Amino acid sequence: MGIIDKMESKIEKMDKKSQQNMENLFNYLNNLDLDGLVNILSEIKEIRDSGFYKKLVDASNTNKYKEDIDFLGDLPKHRIEILAYDNLKKGGLLTTIFTKSIITVQDTLTLYSFIESIYYIHKNPLEKEDLLNIYFSGLDERIIFALEDFDIIKLEDLPEPTPEYIKSLGKTYWVEKELYKKLNKLMFEVMDFSLNYPDLKDWSSKYRSTEDLFIQFLAACNAVNNGRLGIGVEDTIVAYKTFLKLIKTDVTKYKAISERIIRLEDHGAYLVCKKCGTYYQIPEGESADDYSDECECGGKLQYLGSPHN
Repeated sequence: MGIIDKMESKIEKMDKKSQQNMENLFNYLNNLDLDGLVNILSEIKEIRDSGFYKKLVDASNTNKYKEDIDFLGDLPKHRIEILAYDNLKKGGLLTTIFTKSIITVQDTLTLYSFIESIYYIHKNPLEKEDLLNIYFSGLDERIIFALEDFDIIKLEDLPEPTPEYIKSLGKTYWVEKELYKKLNKLMFEVMDFSLNYPDLKDWSSKYRSTEDLFIQFLAACNAVNNGRLGIGVEDTIVAYKTFLKLIKTDVTKYKAISERIIRLEDHGAYLVCKKCGTYYQIPEGESADDYSDECECGGKLQYLGSPHN
């Protein structure tokens, strides 16, 4: 047996082991006898076997905009983003090491990463009207406050997002994380299976971390909505129910509310990536020269200053 044959044999054995790990996790979780968990596992198998999970991962790693777009800087900050930046830690390694913050600005903004990817599955490439729908339809607040009932709740029945609410998210902590860790590991195995066990997994690592942060964000929302700061089994169940329902929803039906779009031309100074659409706000008193011209995704950043500055 040659070197190539040995390598292929080793890879095949690793793939079989991963598949067995996935099945073991399904069996372990199925035997926990937790309310709602069986349906979650059934949904996970469905998105795996239908190929939808691969489609979602692919969409998250795709340039969602036309190459010649010039409208990203016209979008004003929406109120959840403003509240997050004003009341939460920014996120990153230092936050994880030196604070107890579970929910950060980074976690909160994963909500929009998923809505954009799901929107893109149904309509692409994204145009200005689409981004207005994504950020100003109220879908974000439906998800935050109603979670798995986001599609049936009326906007007028939702509470107003407040600094106090957002600060509470930043104070949440895990009281029971084992179920979350098992489901998180299962989703990793499902992703590998869906992508046919790629040799290089780095390209999908950004998606995995985004999904991870998003599930934690949803779980924290459920805890705070129920008057708790401790995140447990119930919150993990609701988070996954919401996630699995959201990714299969045609979110293009949620349209921007005109009253929420005020003074589009009066935006602050930003660096924006035309490849992935990520915004980097430049604090007052700082210059674009203080920042790199490359986004985390590898795309080039464009400076967008306020016309009133």
